[in-house]
This record gives sequence, C-alpha cells and structure tokens, in this order.
Amino acid sequence: MYKETLSKQKLLMSTLLVVVVVSSLMILLAAANPIHNAYSINPTNPTDDVIKGSISSISNDPSNSSIQWITTGVYKIENVKTSPTFNSTFYMIKTDGTGKHTHSIYDFKSNADPIVNTSNNSTVLNGTSTVTMKEGPVNDVPTQITLLGNSVISILLEPTKVNNHFGSGEPIYGNQHLICVEVPSYCK
Repeated sequence: MYKETLSKQKLLMSTLLVVVVVSSLMILLAAANPIHNAYSINPTNPTDDVIKGSISSISNDPSNSSIQWITTGVYKIENVKTSPTFNSTFYMIKTDGTGKHTHSIYDFKSNADPIVNTSNNSTVLNGTSTVTMKEGPVNDVPTQITLLGNSVISILLEPTKVNNHFGSGEPIYGNQHLICVEVPSYCK
C-alpha cells in the first residue's frame, strides 16, 4: 500500500513538473514574440507569422481641408516572429470620385525592438520604408506601424518626407481582415 501511494505521489509530482515546465515555455514564447499578442488568428490570418488585411481610411487634403481623400487597399506583414517586413498598395481617390491614383509602401526596415503596450493590446513597429509617389519612389521614409486591439492597424508616414501627401500627421488606418478571404462569395 505504501509503495502504491508513493508511486502515485511520484506520478503526480512528475505531472505537475511537466505542467509547470510547459506553462513556463508558453509564457516565454509569448514574451519572445510580442507582436503575436497584438493580433488574433482569424480566417484572413490563419497562421501566426503573417498579418494581412485591408486599408480603409479617409484623410484631409493638406492644401485644402475641405477636400477629403479615401484610401483603400491591402497590406501584408511577414516574418512576424523574427524580423517583420511590411508591404502595402492602395488607391487614393477624392470623395467626389476624381483624382484616383495608387501608392505602395515597401522595403520596411525596423530600427528598434517592437514597443508593446499590454494595457491597450498594441504593438508599435518603428522603422523606415520606401513610398511610391508621383515623382518616383521616396526612400528612407520614417514609418510607424501600430497594431491595435487584435483588429486595427495604423500606418504613419513622416509627412515632410512625402510632402504631406497623406495628410499632416494623420495615420492611414486599416483592419486585420480581408472580406474576400473570409466571405469569398462577395468577391466573385
């Protein structure tokens, strides 16, 4: 009887040890990948190493605040766990339907560790990127990408480097979903 009780205690202790070790590893892995905490796995983003979604924003024209621009497109962040890359292409069009043109943001290079704010579930990536403009690509544009609350992204481009084209300091907003991925019948 004593041997049987001792065996059960050893089994219980071994099981507890395994649970503690596995839990600790999970916490360490989560801490090692803070970006993962700022987005959720969903039909658009079924893995934990890619975040993609849509751009959907409105900005005021810096030269005439009564003119507004609609910004729509897509973005993709890859290598989330190691060294994130960011690419985006989007249309800009005036709210009256004129002035349609496109821009791309690519070649994002992070210049610091991600800034994680657990109180509002956000992660900020700071770096530089290349932005296509009418006159040609502009390199080394200071870029701040913020992932907010598991669903939103904001992209802030240094206004002076892009002639205030995207506004005078307002971010471009989007979300972490693509309706054509989640409900393909809408896009056929």
